Amino acid sequence: MATNGPEVPFVWSTTPTGLVGTWNYADAQWAGPLAAGAVDATYRLIVELDDDATYTLTDHTQEAQGGVGFGGGSASFSSFRGTVRRKSFNSSAAPIASDHGQVGQTFGWNFDSAVPKRVLQDVLAQHGWSERKVGFWARLTGRTS
Repeated sequence: MATNGPEVPFVWSTTPTGLVGTWNYADAQWAGPLAAGAVDATYRLIVELDDDATYTLTDHTQEAQGGVGFGGGSASFSSFRGTVRRKSFNSSAAPIASDHGQVGQTFGWNFDSAVPKRVLQDVLAQHGWSERKVGFWARLTGRTS
């Protein structure tokens, strides 16, 4: 079940209980005339495969930001586990910028949490798997059992 490829911005790997998809969708550092900063954001999709040919999905997001400017410095970190439905995009410019290791004057990202889910659900459906429906509390806490 090949789900990795050059046309997808995330990587799937196997675990003892299923799969993990990882998408490092924002990894930028920049410096401007009055400020410098960095952002790193990652989305992971945990897939647990069950013996009855069903699967469950759990989303994980982590985002860290920091910056220093004329008015001082700031830092923030957030993490979430559960069900994520999120779209975000950013396009910015700075005299010096690095985006996923590429140096230039612009940086940005485009993120849609539905993209890795759609790819995975299509592949699993083609192989006879169906998504296990879980209740509100299980989706909220990420616990499937």
